[in-house]
Amino acid sequence: MRTFLTSALVLFACGVAGGCADHTSQQAADETPLSIPSGPDPIVLRMSRDGGLLAATIYPALDSTVWRSNARVPALKKVLAFGGDDGYLAAIDRNGSPVRVDLRLGSVATARRDTLLRFSSIDGATIYGLKPDGRLVRYAPSGSEWEFHPESTVDALLAQTDGSLVLIGVEKDMVRIRRIRPPNEIVSDSTSIRIGGREDEARLRRSVSETAELVGDRIYLGVGSRVLALRSRDLGVALDVDVGGPIEAMVATPSGDRVFVAIEGKPLIRIADRFDEGLTGRIRLPSPARALRMDPFGRTLLIRGDGDSIFVASLADDRVTGTLTAPWLEDLPLVTFEGAIAVSHGEDVELFHPATLSNIRSIKDGGRQFWYTLRWNGTRPRAAGLDKPVEFRSSTPREFAFDDSVDQPDDGLVRGGVETPAGQQAARTRDSTEATSTSGSSKFMISFATLLDEQQAKKLAQGISVEGRNPRVMISRHDDITVYRVVLGPFATRDEAERTGRLSGQNYWVYEDSP
Repeated sequence: MRTFLTSALVLFACGVAGGCADHTSQQAADETPLSIPSGPDPIVLRMSRDGGLLAATIYPALDSTVWRSNARVPALKKVLAFGGDDGYLAAIDRNGSPVRVDLRLGSVATARRDTLLRFSSIDGATIYGLKPDGRLVRYAPSGSEWEFHPESTVDALLAQTDGSLVLIGVEKDMVRIRRIRPPNEIVSDSTSIRIGGREDEARLRRSVSETAELVGDRIYLGVGSRVLALRSRDLGVALDVDVGGPIEAMVATPSGDRVFVAIEGKPLIRIADRFDEGLTGRIRLPSPARALRMDPFGRTLLIRGDGDSIFVASLADDRVTGTLTAPWLEDLPLVTFEGAIAVSHGEDVELFHPATLSNIRSIKDGGRQFWYTLRWNGTRPRAAGLDKPVEFRSSTPREFAFDDSVDQPDDGLVRGGVETPAGQQAARTRDSTEATSTSGSSKFMISFATLLDEQQAKKLAQGISVEGRNPRVMISRHDDITVYRVVLGPFATRDEAERTGRLSGQNYWVYEDSP
């Protein structure tokens, strides 16, 4: 895939693009060959920055489209998450409205009249947001609505893998972290951390909103000059370290083992280690950093410097290997699958070697597109029945394409007026799908709880509803003890049960029950 150029042509391209490494960059005698790590297909999603059809290519064959949406996607500002299990991509458009793209069916859903100040998604399917009036909202593929007006400040929200939602807010000299489990509004866990000092509250709130992130089993956030890490399971403090100055930007490695922190006005990056529970190193910079971006594989750290300077730091030895000159956008620069660095240059995108920063390749018109990379095998040929939406007899959702010409109601994630063939097929097969879910040699059940008190079990069952279905209480005896199990099902496949469990917003586990 690499284009070999003569030295004269390389120098000419660098002079024109203004995007090759500075003369201060360390040049290797032999350029290390780049290779893509094994695993699911390396996919690049691209679409016009002004909105349009979303297209997927398998890297590095960026000229061969393997998938395209059947509906327009509005101009995107930020991708929140991608869920490989269901193939959903969650994003926010330029107006701050939530967008969901189904990469299996090609359909697009959006709530164009909703503007969100804060937002989060862990699986690409369910999107949580904070509206300007302080209301928390949830947008789910099923169309189910949930709104909650918290009593205290919310500066950041983080969706969790167990279906809960962590709310983080600064109030005077305290950082308050609370967990709720939608649709329940009761705080199940909470932690309050005193900040101390006389920090400006508005500045602290901005710091929390810009740095809070969930990585593995840790929640990281920067508060003033302190880096905090909380255990996601119980919100206990696992790391609290002062970096010696106001935090400008912060990012963790994909494993969450190390945190890289840019300090306001200082030309260096401090490194905090999760296991050493303190500062373990630093990266010196040519100028203070304004933003950080982590390589998904943890090999390279991109650092925004003054102007259009982008410092490239190798995390193998924690040092800057050189500087590129390019604008810092929401999607670019990014580190590609094999480690090359993609930057925007006018209407094109240039790829550079991570060690030598020599120009590898140019993608014509790439700069006019929004980029997002992911690993997924979902574009490979599949049996037709695998992509049929899971629906229940009591529900009536349909899949629709996004259509700017349709005046859509402001009722959560809405669909446009053009029904996709997949939606028509789902309508024709709804009854047969439900009938099939109870047949076969085995079935899958969702268990929400096993209790010793019958009234508590019934109360729990009545408080859970998914697509109009409520769990039932099953009575059984174990070692002369009567237990009451709150269960829902049966389901034909484990995927159906898992999806329903996630929609419930409760703790659950799925088990196989043979008739």
